[in-house]
Amino acid sequence: MSFKLTKSDYIKILKYYNLNIPKTNAEIKNAAENILSDKLCSCIKKVSPTNEPKAIGICSKTIFNRKNLSHGKFNCKKSRNIVLTKKSKNIHIPHRQTRKNK
Repeated sequence: MSFKLTKSDYIKILKYYNLNIPKTNAEIKNAAENILSDKLCSCIKKVSPTNEPKAIGICSKTIFNRKNLSHGKFNCKKSRNIVLTKKSKNIHIPHRQTRKNK
């Protein structure tokens, strides 16, 4: 079962990556999808450029599965884009730990 992402879900994603939150709903959605598609495509190329199916699985687990997200179609060639859905009603965005100087 998959659920659509809400505005608050997109805002959580943007806050996790420390990005500014745009004013309109369309800009919020585009910004969140752009950052996740950039992360996915760059991760695939770093992990294994020769064995892409294996790299897609590894990168999907680290970027999407831990946040209870799933991705549909995505494109990494000319313009990076992605279709997102939720696996459960709530997404899980882990808190980033900040390092404190001693």
